[in-house]
Amino acid sequence: MSSERLTKTAFYVVAHADDWQLFMQPNTYRDLVDSSCKVIIIITTAGDAGFVEKFWQAREEGTKSSIKFCLAPLTAISEVSGEKEFNGRPINYWTANNCTCYFLRLPDGNLDGTGFSRYGYQSLGKLKAGEIKKISAVDNSTSYSTWADFLSTLQMIIEQESAELDERIIHYLNPDRTANPNDHKDHTSTGHAIQDLPLITQLPQALYVGYSLNKYNGDLDKEGLFWKVAMFSAYEKAVYDSIGYSTLRESIGTYSRWCTCKAHYILN
Repeated sequence: MSSERLTKTAFYVVAHADDWQLFMQPNTYRDLVDSSCKVIIIITTAGDAGFVEKFWQAREEGTKSSIKFCLAPLTAISEVSGEKEFNGRPINYWTANNCTCYFLRLPDGNLDGTGFSRYGYQSLGKLKAGEIKKISAVDNSTSYSTWADFLSTLQMIIEQESAELDERIIHYLNPDRTANPNDHKDHTSTGHAIQDLPLITQLPQALYVGYSLNKYNGDLDKEGLFWKVAMFSAYEKAVYDSIGYSTLRESIGTYSRWCTCKAHYILN
């Protein structure tokens, strides 16, 4: 990624591969298509839902598909993928033009943070609470023995990716249960991780509502609606083409409402 024309960094730190499309629009789209903005999407869990490897791999492909859908009308897409080391740990990444995704691939903690049997009932929430001695990525690429260890890795990614750019902002789902009720425990745990980072006081923050977004009346304008629906459609199709799974079957009504809603967030 060339740094000659980049002037700012926007971090989107989420728990699952479809969180940034569903709950952070139109902000993510605007940053993706801004050639002066370096977009870093960090996805903390595999979003595996206790399923086999092909499921979480398909979700990663869904994220990539959403990003390429936004970039393709503007310019040719240059893709690079591999591993980078942060805090002594190999982290899988994928880059397309001005956007880089980091896939930390930690086990999905389930709605209530109890985890799933396939991955030993591990979750970020349990790691933070000290209820488990470590949490290991679902691909066995690395593990974290303490909450502080996990935070150090997150902070190192943020520091290195914004080292040469003074203007930066971090977007994440609000872990405050009053401001953001009934959200997925992985969303909450990821939000707590951001707020526990030593560098967080140095960063402007945008804190979003997650699952309760459909209770707000802020609908997107026509352009925003087009891009949000299309981005999620690109995600959905990539997942279905990979493994024959339809996310929409979980609740067509819920997803359709999320897709019409403008992000609801506060700035700190």
